[in-house]
Amino acid sequence: MIRSEYVKARALAAGFHACGIARAEALPGYGQALDTWLAHGFNADMQYMERHADKRRDPRLLYPGARTVISVLLAYKPSRTIDSPHKIARYAYNEDYHRRIKRMLFELTDDLQKRYPDFKARPFVDTAPISDKQWAAAAGLGWIGRNTLLVNQQYGSFCNIGELVSDSEADVYDQPVENRCGECRLCVQSCPNQALSCVDGRYMLNAARCTAYNTIENRQEDLRGGLHSGGYVFGCDICQEACPHNRHTAAATDPGDEQLGRLQQLATADEKQFAEATRNTPISRISHRQWLRNLKQD
Repeated sequence: MIRSEYVKARALAAGFHACGIARAEALPGYGQALDTWLAHGFNADMQYMERHADKRRDPRLLYPGARTVISVLLAYKPSRTIDSPHKIARYAYNEDYHRRIKRMLFELTDDLQKRYPDFKARPFVDTAPISDKQWAAAAGLGWIGRNTLLVNQQYGSFCNIGELVSDSEADVYDQPVENRCGECRLCVQSCPNQALSCVDGRYMLNAARCTAYNTIENRQEDLRGGLHSGGYVFGCDICQEACPHNRHTAAATDPGDEQLGRLQQLATADEKQFAEATRNTPISRISHRQWLRNLKQD
C-alpha cells in the first residue's frame, strides 16, 4: 500500500504543481456524457475519440489490475505573452507538455519505487484512451467548468494533466471538490463561434466550431467558413481568458526575451525556419502549410 501524503510530496518534488489520488473504477456518469457528445458529432474529424470508448470510462480496461489513478497538474500560465496580432495559445509557449510530463512521470515512478519496491505504474499524458480531465476532477484537483476544462482552485484552467495508473492500493483517496462556476457563463458567452452549448444539462464543446480544434486538428486546406479566430493562429485561450478563476492566478512560467522573440518571428518564417523554431514544442504538431493557412484565416 502506498501513502498518499508521501506520493503527493514526491510529485511536488518532481516539479508538478498539484497531485491528487483517486480509486481506479468506472467514472460515474461520464460514459453517458461521452456517448451523447459522440452522438452529436461534436468530435468533428477526431474519429479516434470513438475508439476504445469503454477504456475512457474505466481505466481497469486499459491497465488490468489497476487500483489507483494518481493525477498530476503542471501549470503553464506565462508571466507575459507575445506582442503580436497573431496569437498563440499559452500552453504552446513551452516544451511539448507530452514530452515533459511523461519524463517527469517516469522520474516520479523511479522515486516511488525506492520507497515501494513493488510499485508499478503506467504513465499517461493525453496520448491514450484515458479521460485526463475527468480523472483530475475525481482526484479533487478541480472541477469541470462550462468551458469543459478542468479548473483548479489555485491555478485555474491553465494546467496540463498527466496520470500514473497503478495496481497499488492507496491508504487515502481524494474526493471531488465542489463546482464553483455558480451561475457564471462568461466562457460560453465569450466564444466567438458558439462552440459551447448545453446538452441534457451538461455543457459540451462542439469541436467543429472551436478555434483550437480548427487551428490544430483540422487538416483541411481551408478552415471552416465563418470561423472567428479572435487573432489566434495556434490554439485558443478566449474562453480561459474570460474565466474569473484565471484572472488572478499567479504565473507558473517565465518565458525569456529569446523565447518570445522566436514565437513572434514565426509569422514570417519559411518552412525550414518554422521547423527549427517549433522543434519539441506543441506547435510542431502542425505543418508549415497549416500554419500559413491559419495566418491567412487570421
